[in-house]
Amino acid sequence: MGKKTPFYVMYLSNILDDRLANNSNYSLRSFAKSLNIDASHLSKILSRKQILSMRLTELIIQSLNVTGKERILFIESVAEEQKCKSIENLDSSLTDCADVKK
Repeated sequence: MGKKTPFYVMYLSNILDDRLANNSNYSLRSFAKSLNIDASHLSKILSRKQILSMRLTELIIQSLNVTGKERILFIESVAEEQKCKSIENLDSSLTDCADVKK
């Protein structure tokens, strides 16, 4: 999904890291529960084995109260990952996103 870590992955990872730093009992499972998604799904998203859908993107944005420029960057980074994955599935020579994981 590109060589650079997408904004949405960094954003979610940073929030998880902050919560872990503030609460030693906090976990990926706790974070997933706060987002109303399955922990295994969140794990795949953070490890870039799965891309967020736009429906789930909006749910996460609402759950975390992401606004302003961060909201735009979050949505745009998901859209870019989806685009790269779609192009890669058609023909990897058409994109510079050639290392998109299948």
